[in-house]
Amino acid sequence: MLHRNLTPLAILLAALATPARGALPSDLPPLFGRALADCVQTSAAGDRFRPLPPVRFVKGSAQDGILVRVNLKAPRQTLEGLGGALTESSAYVLAHLGRTRREALLERCFGPQGARFTLTRTPIGACDFSVTGRFSYDDVPGDVALRHFSIAPDQRGFPGAKDPTYALLPLIKDALAREPRLKVVASPWTAPAWMKDNQAWYGKGVGGTLLPQHQDTFARYMAAYLKAYRAEGVPVWAVTPINEPLGNSGQWESMEFTATGLRTYVRDHLGPVLARQGRGQVKILQFDHNRDDQALRFANTLLGDPATARYLWGTGVHWYSSTVSARTEVLDELHRRFPAKVLLHTEGCIDGIGTADNAPGGAFAGWQNDAWWWTESATDWGFHWAPPEEKADHPRYAPVHRYARDLIQGLNHWLVGWIDWNLVLDRQGGPNHVNNFCAAPLMVDTATEEVHVTPLYYVLAHFSRYLQPGDRITQVTTVTPGLGADDFHATAALSRDGQHLVLIAFNRTSRELPYRIQVGRHQAPLSIPANALQTLRIPLASLR
Repeated sequence: MLHRNLTPLAILLAALATPARGALPSDLPPLFGRALADCVQTSAAGDRFRPLPPVRFVKGSAQDGILVRVNLKAPRQTLEGLGGALTESSAYVLAHLGRTRREALLERCFGPQGARFTLTRTPIGACDFSVTGRFSYDDVPGDVALRHFSIAPDQRGFPGAKDPTYALLPLIKDALAREPRLKVVASPWTAPAWMKDNQAWYGKGVGGTLLPQHQDTFARYMAAYLKAYRAEGVPVWAVTPINEPLGNSGQWESMEFTATGLRTYVRDHLGPVLARQGRGQVKILQFDHNRDDQALRFANTLLGDPATARYLWGTGVHWYSSTVSARTEVLDELHRRFPAKVLLHTEGCIDGIGTADNAPGGAFAGWQNDAWWWTESATDWGFHWAPPEEKADHPRYAPVHRYARDLIQGLNHWLVGWIDWNLVLDRQGGPNHVNNFCAAPLMVDTATEEVHVTPLYYVLAHFSRYLQPGDRITQVTTVTPGLGADDFHATAALSRDGQHLVLIAFNRTSRELPYRIQVGRHQAPLSIPANALQTLRIPLASLR
């Protein structure tokens, strides 16, 4: 069924854009198929969604050992979706592929035989993952009336690419054609430079701030973006007022807000402007930065003010404050203080892959090297540059472990969705106009069209393929005698149709672990290999 918000013209265009499901490139791993296997496993030993025998439950209670206890009578938050971001850099990489190969990667992300991603994020204007950066949709200084506003930058292709007409907006349309339920979250990294106090995109240690006289201008700029995208058949589902209001030390496009400054902007400008212009149905997520004490401070300031909170659906969070913790204490406290407001993970990725330890000799160590993703060899920004008091949160780590932990723990602690950063990048982790190279689930050599379907893709698919919008996370308790607190994790959800329980388990240790699942009066014995992830789809009829 096509998205009910699409116009008739957009429906026709989507139908025409939907690719023929022909033969896919034989050198790429096969797609998963339309049917959901009951049990699948991915491991450091080489399993990639390997089917397992169905789980057999019997009546009885597990008495000892590792136990995953699922309480079907304690449903928690409703899922909105899982997926990854579509950026200009992703469009650039895909523009350098032949059409068949490009469509194969889009099918792998959004098609019914692929990961079935249902949530995405995209920048409003330039960000670090733009090819050249330093642009907005109205770069005419003093154009307060926004007469020169245009989303043409998102429709421009890349001269010299195999398909020079392919661009960000066509990419988003291609994703929607495959998954009409796809929810788009859009975020600006900065206002146009002429609206800011430093009259610049970034630099000199700061990102600059929005001038008071342009708060209404920028709010109308946001409304103009939403209107223009809707006219193109792309209904934006949610926005954040700004990406990372605490800034990035001026290293790339940014614009900084204090908590009180963001409250004023949302309460007096963005919220009312979107409401007046009929965009009130678009959700607004405040903060959109790391899970730390600042997340609590911004939430208290904005969500704690009824006049501001009326415009806000919830809080967006990132994960860059730690590589070894999901910061569940922050998520729990945000939910405790504001239980009616949702929590959405809007960005996370394996960053800093261009440093000498991640790219010795300038070549990314994880390219076509799956072992790198499973071992504690990666370093992030904080490994090199975090202040001494924060270094403990940034040791060497395994990218797969970080993703699996964060997804499981985040879902267990009130996240309604999880968005990876760029879904597709080149083999270096770009293009990125300030060399802030990051990893992606799909990485491509744009010269040869070689594709690396990284282990991160399979980790995400263990969740996104089985957990869909409308499913309910349910209470899970794990008992792990003899294990460390970070050795074994599990989460569970009830399917929207009430027919299945989905359970996802992750073994971070270097040895096989036997465990049991207890659901009501039924229990089942299982085993999970070392360094492995399992997804189990259990018919509820088998538990009666």
